Amino acid sequence: MTGVRGWPGVIGGAVLRGAGCATGVLLLVHPTAAVLWWLIGCWLLYQAGTALGTAAMAPAARARDRAARIRLLCAVQRLGAAPDHRDPEPLRDHLYAAAGVAIRWEPKPGAAVAVLAQLTDSLLTPASLCAAIAVVDPALAVGPSLCVALALGLVVRPHGLRAEGTGRAGWDARRRETRAVAVLIGVLAAGAALVPALAAVRRPDAAVGLGSAAVLLARFLYGLTAVDLTAVRHRRMTQRHLREVERAVERAAASDSGEPGDTSTGLVIVPARPSRLGFADLAENVHLGALGPDVSVPDRLPHTVRLCHLEDLTQSLPRGWHTVPSAEFSGGVDLDEETWRRIAAARVSARLELGATEVLLPGEPDPFLSAVLTDWSSRTGVRVRVSAEPDGAAPEGAVPKGASPDGAAPEGAPS
Repeated sequence: MTGVRGWPGVIGGAVLRGAGCATGVLLLVHPTAAVLWWLIGCWLLYQAGTALGTAAMAPAARARDRAARIRLLCAVQRLGAAPDHRDPEPLRDHLYAAAGVAIRWEPKPGAAVAVLAQLTDSLLTPASLCAAIAVVDPALAVGPSLCVALALGLVVRPHGLRAEGTGRAGWDARRRETRAVAVLIGVLAAGAALVPALAAVRRPDAAVGLGSAAVLLARFLYGLTAVDLTAVRHRRMTQRHLREVERAVERAAASDSGEPGDTSTGLVIVPARPSRLGFADLAENVHLGALGPDVSVPDRLPHTVRLCHLEDLTQSLPRGWHTVPSAEFSGGVDLDEETWRRIAAARVSARLELGATEVLLPGEPDPFLSAVLTDWSSRTGVRVRVSAEPDGAAPEGAVPKGASPDGAAPEGAPS
């Protein structure tokens, strides 16, 4: 069961639960001598669907969270590599909202998976029960099917999907809006159960099956009241913020002449003010989305870890590589200026270790970055250029102090 992950597992689990309920109703409508054993099989089928959906839900949520974070980190990396070295700080609100962690209680993108899985289950199971009732008498399925459709329409009402409010005010407004909807769905659940219940009175031969269908319809249809699409709507807002960041990347990637900037992997463009991503952990702050979510930084970037003494840093943090560098978040810690300079130097070293061959600086590097450039220049002949100096443009091919390929470490560089 662990091999079926993501949405196929979630939908497959909902289908199994619906099939178990519908088959059980049909067995009770037309009982046989071995009906008890068949009902046990239906119960096992329902439990298997529950286990499959539960096992698949967490990987799907984590995959969505990781995809959003990697997409955002790559946008930040491209933003810093723009020709004008655009600082992402003006986009801070968009960056944090796009990560889904702008406020501690606001759901992350992956939280929408559980809501959509619950909605899928609450839709497929009543639909299966309506199909089972239609097998008994097609006319009996019209009323329950209409109630199911109306209840689903109330849950995914267009007004809620278009809501633009974010933050605590938007969250609370949407939750208040769902209270009235819960009452209406309860009425529809009672109406859907009333039709097979009345039919059971008129048809004693199928009373047990129709009565069971009435109880299950009321139970699962009323379960739609627990479906809170707030996380789904917040995910839509997250995607909007992410598109704002990516549009800013596209604007920043164009030079004054309108030509796109060089964001290829062969050139590392160091921004004048390296970004400090408090929503990302230490590993993501170092590789900025260049590595996959399951790739270990020490295994993939061993030279960068040794050169920038990152192992010593991770040992001093409560969660190691997974520590969030901001005390604003649970388990996070604030880092000092020296540590952030070390992380900024590690980003350049990581790009060089991943295959880049040239570095473009906005000015004279700090001691940490100078030590990194000196090491890579002496080892691999990395070319280092300065795009501009305080007194004007540097000549083509100029090398900053401390980055000469003679291997000498600059004064004040970390040991």
